[in-house]
Amino acid sequence: MTGALGLYRVPIFAVSVLAGLMLFVPFLVLVATSWTSGSLLLFPPQGFSLRWYEQVLQDPKWMDPFFLSLGVSGVATVIAVIFGTLGALAVTRLSQRSARIVRTLFIVPIALPPVAYAIGLYGMNLELGFLRGTLVTLILGEALIALPYVFVLVSAATGKLDPNLRNAAVTMGAPWTLVLRRVELPLLLPNILAGAIFAFSIVFDEVVLSVFLLPPGVVTLPMKMLSASTEAFSPALTATSTMVSLLALIVLALFAWFSQASARRTRKAASK
Repeated sequence: MTGALGLYRVPIFAVSVLAGLMLFVPFLVLVATSWTSGSLLLFPPQGFSLRWYEQVLQDPKWMDPFFLSLGVSGVATVIAVIFGTLGALAVTRLSQRSARIVRTLFIVPIALPPVAYAIGLYGMNLELGFLRGTLVTLILGEALIALPYVFVLVSAATGKLDPNLRNAAVTMGAPWTLVLRRVELPLLLPNILAGAIFAFSIVFDEVVLSVFLLPPGVVTLPMKMLSASTEAFSPALTATSTMVSLLALIVLALFAWFSQASARRTRKAASK
């Protein structure tokens, strides 16, 4: 394959390097500006200090929105994972025509802009008075946005499941709940975790739904960062962005470690 590419490797390599630079250089500039000991957002930074990290971690105006975003995104992700996984498993048990319809219904939300959900859920908030002042519609909206991604990733794994495993378990008298718990879900776990991480990363940054659906006086972290960026570019903003980015990198690293460990266990079990 390498030999077949020949000189075409050069533009491919150049595009890869360019894409990497476009991704990492702004991030490195962001991190560097958060280390400044001054009060202005400058590059190169003035001195070195972690005072802005300390200030953000001790300021409820930053930490309260962070924990709120963490909770809302976590609940929305759990809902998306449950229904996305169940949907992917259901498709394998339907006829070809029904499976095609269900698959389309699960994936269609990707094509719709978040503002469409926001306006619809905002109208629902107005009609159903008991939802006002709660986070229910925001959580449902974020779960709806995350659902297709979980469904697609888990469906990719269900398509590779050997149907003979399920048939063998059923033949031996296992109920469908036992087949699901002991046979299918363990095999799907890496894709379910990948879907959960992908879904969480998407809804954690979601700001459009928050603008429409948050109760008065309540702010999520993306909204706090957006408002901070319109007021003044402070090193506190870049420090917050750096910490959120590092948190995402740690989660991705843990997932990669888990995937490799799972693959090693699978190869080890297959070799016995």
